[in-house]
Amino acid sequence: MALDTSEEEQVEKIQSFFRENGWFLAIALAAVLGGNFGYRTWEDQKAADAAAASDAFTAFQEAARQTDGADTSALIAQGEAVLKDHKDSQYALLAGLQLAKIQFDADDISAAEATLRGLSDRDNALLEPLIQVRLARVLGAQNRAEEGLTLLSQSIAWAGFTSNKYETEGDLLYQLGRMDEARQAYQLAVNTAGEGQQTALTMKVEDLTYARSASAGASEDEIEPSSDETDASIGDEDDE
Repeated sequence: MALDTSEEEQVEKIQSFFRENGWFLAIALAAVLGGNFGYRTWEDQKAADAAAASDAFTAFQEAARQTDGADTSALIAQGEAVLKDHKDSQYALLAGLQLAKIQFDADDISAAEATLRGLSDRDNALLEPLIQVRLARVLGAQNRAEEGLTLLSQSIAWAGFTSNKYETEGDLLYQLGRMDEARQAYQLAVNTAGEGQQTALTMKVEDLTYARSASAGASEDEIEPSSDETDASIGDEDDE
């Protein structure tokens, strides 16, 4: 079960927000608190920390784009360093999502799960839906679809990830052989999807609808065989 690339657009928007506003918000908060030396020192430190975290994440992201996938050990170590050195920064969360994807693509599924679980322990309503969706997919890749469904049943603010949640539920239900429920989940994903996602999701709904119809037709043929088949079967019994 692959990690959905459509979610990368959501991540890019979040990253842009932090790049454009994260540092400014920290400085603005310091300005509100007061202008004495202590607060100015705090302001300078916060600004420096935010800049360092941004630079570290940007370097990691650029390295991830340039890596051909042949040897990801150095890249993984770089991502882990961002998580460790800037653990209180929003950039650490973004780096963790990138790191988990790299680990997943490198077939180190258990490491990807550990990374995502570490991120889910942090209090961040903005990224929590994406973390949970990806963690559910990682569980599905380990044949733990029921655990994935339980994870997705949590009451959180899914916001722009509603369609991704329903699609992931559909994939997990399909994996469990619960086809009718999977088709319903895919339909909900279609209903809540953006224009760019609807085509692929609609194909999933149609595939399961066709499979269901074909299965029903096959069952009817088994229950009510044609007259020729009945005659042939009776003839065989007589020959014996």
